[in-house]
Amino acid sequence: MIEQQSVTRSVSSFTREQANTVDIIKELDKLEELVEDSPQIGGRALWVNADRFFVCTNRIRAFLPEEMKRASRISRDSEKMLQEAQDEVHQTLESARREAERIIEQARARAAELTATDAVRLKAEQEAARIIAEAREQATQIRRGADQYAKEVLAGLDAFLGRILGTVQRGRAKLEQQELESSVR
Repeated sequence: MIEQQSVTRSVSSFTREQANTVDIIKELDKLEELVEDSPQIGGRALWVNADRFFVCTNRIRAFLPEEMKRASRISRDSEKMLQEAQDEVHQTLESARREAERIIEQARARAAELTATDAVRLKAEQEAARIIAEAREQATQIRRGADQYAKEVLAGLDAFLGRILGTVQRGRAKLEQQELESSVR
């Protein structure tokens, strides 16, 4: 009984930070040894139902590696998607900037052509101003479109990462619940 109380205190003082550094499989082995070494009456531990305990530990062993693989895969996929989204947003913004510069340069070139002769100088300046204004408006629209696209990509990524976080949190909660149920038994 003293040994059981000691184990209960040590399990309850076990922190989440320590769980990150502890080999879970080894801890499960230690728990099995604890049951095997506990005082028994009629082949059963006094404080723990050994059959149920071993079923739980085996289920945890079978379940945990797949969850760890899935969490790792989700993490890698999320990082890859985030990087791809950031790259795509950057490329879209860069493409929009280059297109805006090209349009403005064409407008300036056209304005220069129109101002070449004195007879049409005033008209050329007005036309150049109109072309430049249109080019600036097009550039603004392209930038707005690129910004909107970036917002949509990031919103989609945010929703996806939210679902991933929910999956990870539910997995962790399930593992913590199983751990709590195992410690109660």
